[in-house]
Amino acid sequence: MMVENGAPDIVIVGHVAVDTNKFLQGMIESAIGGAPTYAGLALAALRKKVGIVAKVGIDFTEQFPPLYRKFGLDTEGIMVAGERTTAFENVYDEKGHRTQLCKHVAPRITPDDIPACYLEAEGFYVSPLADEVLPETVERLKSDNMVMVDPQGLFRHINEKKMVTIKSDVDLEPFLEHVDVVKMGRDEAELVMKEPRQLLEKLCAMGPEIAILTRGGEPALMLTDGEFHEIESLKVDARDPTGAGDVWGAVFLARYLETHDAVGSARFASAAAGLKIRYKGPVGFPSQGEVLAAIS
Repeated sequence: MMVENGAPDIVIVGHVAVDTNKFLQGMIESAIGGAPTYAGLALAALRKKVGIVAKVGIDFTEQFPPLYRKFGLDTEGIMVAGERTTAFENVYDEKGHRTQLCKHVAPRITPDDIPACYLEAEGFYVSPLADEVLPETVERLKSDNMVMVDPQGLFRHINEKKMVTIKSDVDLEPFLEHVDVVKMGRDEAELVMKEPRQLLEKLCAMGPEIAILTRGGEPALMLTDGEFHEIESLKVDARDPTGAGDVWGAVFLARYLETHDAVGSARFASAAAGLKIRYKGPVGFPSQGEVLAAIS
């Protein structure tokens, strides 16, 4: 599918995943995940033109219908590379904490994998799953647009038993020197630095103008223009937190490109993520009207 009527508004960079999600209440098998799904469909619900850069296996084309095209996402940047798509098994406990297994990882995304027609997009949301995005790929994206990164996948280490652990010795500076906004989740953040405000200051010192720490049901913390802000989470009956971070990040980027109001965009993103996690799997993405109603 080629981009119509110019470049996308926002391009999502990161692998598609085939997830098996296990909860105390039951299990969801063969759910499509990753940033292209959760960030992409969240932006589609807000009526944004979205492009995707990812690599999948032949198994993906055989197993799944053209879901992204159905919802209007552009798939020019999705490439079939190898037999298997990146696949995770996510096991959640009663507090929402996740244990992961990674059964397969697709090949890395290189600078040459970015379609030329995507480079004029207003913004890029980069969210790797398993260290598949290179610093030079992020550098390739940067011109007069805005680049936002969630580095969670850079912290993942997959051992010989396919168990996913979080590593603390990740050098983020080669990535963040090309980035305008960085958003980190609590699990990775606690490994880098225990004190949240010092962490955000450290992240901004690497290049980004805005640094955000999301903390599940606790208020998110944001540093912008030298000031810290706490962003309350929406209180909901959370049924599935999978992909909530990507919804939060992509919606923040879209709203910030529209309004240039970082605090207001963070509140909008927090509400959107809260509304989404009321549903299991990649469904239930809210419209702009629903998000605004939740905020008010």
